[in-house]
Amino acid sequence: MTRNTALSSTDPGQYLTQRLVDALIREDVAGCQSDSQAVGVDSVPGSPGAPATWLRWTLAQGILWLPVNPATFMQRWQWSGDPLIWQSADQAGSVSEVNHYEQVLACLTADEHDDSGGQLEVYADECRTAESHASFCHEERSRWFDEIRHQGQSWKDFPRLSERLLHFDRLAAFLDHPFYPSARAKSGFDEAALAAYAPEFAPRFRLRWLAVPGSEVTAVGELPGCWPDFSEVGLDNRLADSHHLLPVHPHLWDTALSDYLSNTEIGASVLRAPTPALWVQPTLSVRTLQLEAAPEVHVKVPLTIRTLGNRNIRTVKPSTLYDGHTVQQILQEIAGKDPVLKGTFSVTDESSGLHVGDLPWLGCIVRRFCGFSDQQQIVPVASLLADSPDGRCVAQMMADEFNSGNLTEWVRQYVALTLTVHLRLWLVYGVALESNQQNSMVLLTPGRPPQLLFKDNDAPRLWPDRLCGQMPSMESKVAQLRDQRILVNNETPLAQMFTTITLQLNLAVILEGLAARGLGSRGHWYKVLREEVISVLDQLDEEGVNTQPARKVLLEDRQLYTKYLLRAGSLESKSRTGAADINKFYGKLAPNFLGQES
Repeated sequence: MTRNTALSSTDPGQYLTQRLVDALIREDVAGCQSDSQAVGVDSVPGSPGAPATWLRWTLAQGILWLPVNPATFMQRWQWSGDPLIWQSADQAGSVSEVNHYEQVLACLTADEHDDSGGQLEVYADECRTAESHASFCHEERSRWFDEIRHQGQSWKDFPRLSERLLHFDRLAAFLDHPFYPSARAKSGFDEAALAAYAPEFAPRFRLRWLAVPGSEVTAVGELPGCWPDFSEVGLDNRLADSHHLLPVHPHLWDTALSDYLSNTEIGASVLRAPTPALWVQPTLSVRTLQLEAAPEVHVKVPLTIRTLGNRNIRTVKPSTLYDGHTVQQILQEIAGKDPVLKGTFSVTDESSGLHVGDLPWLGCIVRRFCGFSDQQQIVPVASLLADSPDGRCVAQMMADEFNSGNLTEWVRQYVALTLTVHLRLWLVYGVALESNQQNSMVLLTPGRPPQLLFKDNDAPRLWPDRLCGQMPSMESKVAQLRDQRILVNNETPLAQMFTTITLQLNLAVILEGLAARGLGSRGHWYKVLREEVISVLDQLDEEGVNTQPARKVLLEDRQLYTKYLLRAGSLESKSRTGAADINKFYGKLAPNFLGQES
């Protein structure tokens, strides 16, 4: 689990198989971790010879023998890379080698009464897409890096903050999600669509537009000044009296839009504008687009691709427009009240947008990066381990630029800042943000301590009793939240969110990646992390805050929570997992890397 998650330049199929087998163990698929038996190699049929330890994993159709090595990050075991061995229940004496993700998934096919067979085939197709996309994107990264080296370019050659932000988004796009095996797949994009719309390729394109009767549209906040008028999209300007213009991603326009419109009551009353307008460039999230005419403004539009699981279709639910703005206001009020948090983080303005009823495929959210200057730098946490053409990762580049090359000090500042903000939000205010690597950014200003910048805050976990107990004025804000899954009534969901997002994704993954690059040992980095966790908790103790819930989960328990994204997003149905939200389905089997013995 300490391997670099950058694109594999050797064998994308083998790389994907490694990620899949490790994820099956980590997420305890069909009891792979909890019900399997660790046995010596002498017990394995076929006399494979190595490695010393194997997992005997009993499945519906036979036994899958997994060759493993000990691991400490996120799971007890990881695949050794040697062929797995399949022992079919129908032919007990017959064994065969398994060394490709399609063969592995075939072994998981359950009996005819199980509902997973079709889902496994869909996931196998997703893996094939990931393999194809990986090869295509690797070629583009090689081409782009060669171009930069030839031109002698550096990120500092971009004078505008908005240009540099896109540059780091592009670097981050070539890194895979640390845990989801087939994260490279943008299902719904072929190679032509990748080149036309994906951030790896830095394309420019114009949005398409629908004129929708004003009675059907809810407009919130203020639209950008560069929004086109009706004549710019080839329609009569007199329509402005009766219609709104809604942006549509050109990929949706060219593929599914006609079917969507034909199945809705408003389909017959909308007008498809003949002319595209408003040049944009994709950010890391693909569906969120930077406006060239106003680069401090991003527009999030529905896009019918699926990433991080077949169930994760990238539309835009209208409720997220309202909830994102409400959480933005909650965070801003907390930061304004709390003297420790003041100046440690800011949030993007997501108060504006459009939607048509409850349709998730028609509407937009407008995001504004307000009050930043070209002398500052914003880097997404997702980019910190990304390679640059000169061989450094982004974390090294930022340490060189802002901390005189002292990587340990730069990372310690980032770790301390992240823990100060998120532990305080959890333990004092009952708020746990889903500020994953994409939604959490580091704001760097010459001569000042780093800050965090949050965006896309529509899916936190929030404990009203704790928040309103600290700030009674928040009751009206809490009452405005539309997605009731946000609201919780105990410590566990907050601990799960903090552990799997803040601790594991935003901190431990970065430290593991630095160690894998030879930039300090794992022991060194985990010492830094543990020291900062204890320091923040001790400070909260001195203020009279009850830190025991965090101390137990983070420092005392032998195992940590783990997000089971592969199971919930692809391999198992909601009825089987019982997860109300596929992005919040958890187990608790990960070794605790913060334990005293670590």
